[in-house]
Amino acid sequence: MDERLLDEDKVMQICFVTDDLEKSVRWFSELTGKPVPPTGKAAEPEEAQAIYHGHGAAVGCRLAMFAFGNIDVEFLEPGPEPSAWRDLLEEKGPGCHHIAFKTRNLEKRHAYLEGKGHPLLQRGEFDGGGGRYAYYDTVPDLGVMIELLEFDQDRVSQSTDPN
Repeated sequence: MDERLLDEDKVMQICFVTDDLEKSVRWFSELTGKPVPPTGKAAEPEEAQAIYHGHGAAVGCRLAMFAFGNIDVEFLEPGPEPSAWRDLLEEKGPGCHHIAFKTRNLEKRHAYLEGKGHPLLQRGEFDGGGGRYAYYDTVPDLGVMIELLEFDQDRVSQSTDPN
């Protein structure tokens, strides 16, 4: 296996977890001059098919995404149920939750991260379909989690992936 994490040479997203989405988004809008983006939410449990600490879970959140030319800045307010989002918010308070990278082969990159000692914390499908996400516990080494995002239109099967 190719010994690397990245399929592309860019960070796709930085996410901040918050206990008050509207307040955080207004503050960031005022700071950057960007308009307040629309609010979205996690996929419904039947669609998300989320896994949290190895077990099926109904996790929820509300989110808003600021698009910059080279990266998205996401603000995420977790629901009350246990999740990777709720865990970090309760442990550390509002702050940086993850850095996201796009991948074409989540299975291969999953094996790479777990092989480096970074277990999967949570994964699921996007709201509206079209892809999946996975969070890995890289906090001890990096201070934040790593998220991998795999979009269906970019997905490469393991049998055809040269990396």
